[in-house]
Amino acid sequence: MLIKLHGTSGSGKSTVARFLMAQGLTVPEDKAYRVDMFQLDKPLFILGLYNTQCGGCDTLTALEQIDLIHKYAPRGHVFYEGLLGSEYYGKLGEASERYGKDHVFAFIDTPIEICIHRVIARRLAKGNVKPLNQDNTRNRVHKIASLRSKLIRTGRNVVDIDYHQANIQILDLFKASENDSPRSAGHTEVLDGRAAENP
Repeated sequence: MLIKLHGTSGSGKSTVARFLMAQGLTVPEDKAYRVDMFQLDKPLFILGLYNTQCGGCDTLTALEQIDLIHKYAPRGHVFYEGLLGSEYYGKLGEASERYGKDHVFAFIDTPIEICIHRVIARRLAKGNVKPLNQDNTRNRVHKIASLRSKLIRTGRNVVDIDYHQANIQILDLFKASENDSPRSAGHTEVLDGRAAENP
């Protein structure tokens, strides 16, 4: 399974990636990390670099992401996220079409006020005391919502993620794919992470 996690700044995308890396033995690979964990039979490949607080696929071009997806998908599961890629379909979206329902577009529902609070806190931690232009962060929410609607209309596999349970829900998606749980392309669902066992 391949999962692309969408969300605006401060929504928790990189936090999910780091949670997944903490679940097992994580080894750096070519512009990615391989994670071997007992919860999954297949290795998980997390695309992008996480040597900064944000990281992820914002450290890669769209063409690099496409190459990495095709490189790692035959070897196991793939997880990728990024702010810029959260807003558009483009060549990256077209490249994902070959994987059909095995490619999931996951959208995290973190409230915008929480996102802005996190972004401000992150800036202050770096010593950046300039006022945040909140319009940029707020406007991204609308673009991401528009992409979500487009994906549903075109029959892609879209899943809504509860920000309270994002870590568990993403891991559960990978686990369910190995159990051959049916997932209908083009339908949204919110997994109930509260019912999931902690990994």
